[in-house]
Amino acid sequence: MNSTHFGLSEQETNRLHSISQNLPNKSIDELRVLHKNAVNKLDTPSSRQMATALLNAVENELERRNIPGMIATFEKRYPGGFYGDLQAEEERNYKVHACQQFQLLLGNKEFEQLIRSEQYDELYERVTRLVGLTNFIQGSFEKPILLDTIRENQPLFMNGLFQFLWSADDLQHRFDQFVLLLEKLGLKKWTYITYFLFLSDPEQHMFVKPEMLKRSLDISGYPVRYESTPSFQLYNQILNFSHWLKSKISPLKPRDMIDVHSFMWHMAPTGKHRQE
Repeated sequence: MNSTHFGLSEQETNRLHSISQNLPNKSIDELRVLHKNAVNKLDTPSSRQMATALLNAVENELERRNIPGMIATFEKRYPGGFYGDLQAEEERNYKVHACQQFQLLLGNKEFEQLIRSEQYDELYERVTRLVGLTNFIQGSFEKPILLDTIRENQPLFMNGLFQFLWSADDLQHRFDQFVLLLEKLGLKKWTYITYFLFLSDPEQHMFVKPEMLKRSLDISGYPVRYESTPSFQLYNQILNFSHWLKSKISPLKPRDMIDVHSFMWHMAPTGKHRQE
């Protein structure tokens, strides 16, 4: 921060630095409020220099967050973009591996055979293995709840999961029925509902990480109102947003929802980006 350029005192410079350091944590709406307040102070001579400096910082942050700005910072962070070695190492490879393992462990025919022979312990081991391949489901809290509940309700959960993923019914019916099942089991959360769906078909489906999704919607200005209660209607809107975002980042040539998910994490990081 160049205090000489703005003609700020040392105290004002320190205050501006403190505000600027916190800008990445602000929502778009909060940034707009800061911007409006700074504009209102431009007509006051005693606060004009500070207001000008703050406007500059806020506008830089807003510019950084818009999608062209995000594409630029993505390319800077990952040389070669989605096709570079760093992006593959940090973001793509382990997700692709998890999707491949899903097809081996819970693919349609394999899953059906295990269900018909009532090999629920084997299915539980496979589900546990798949959950452990990524850090999508929070490790110290969400994973134990999920796995303990599945272990105590293996036939009910496994049959429900099979119908959700591989039934011939339309997606809305399958989604609604799985939501009802998870509600009965006390697992009615976006992460639990969308994890295996995403692994089963990363060309079309998106894993819903609530905080990352909310911040990505905020940054994009896309008109979806997030709700913590899962529903097919909202999931369908999230899918529309995901495919819309894929089209908006087309200069990066995203291949699938794995790449879109990685870009969303870049837009709104909420934790470690590699598997635990």
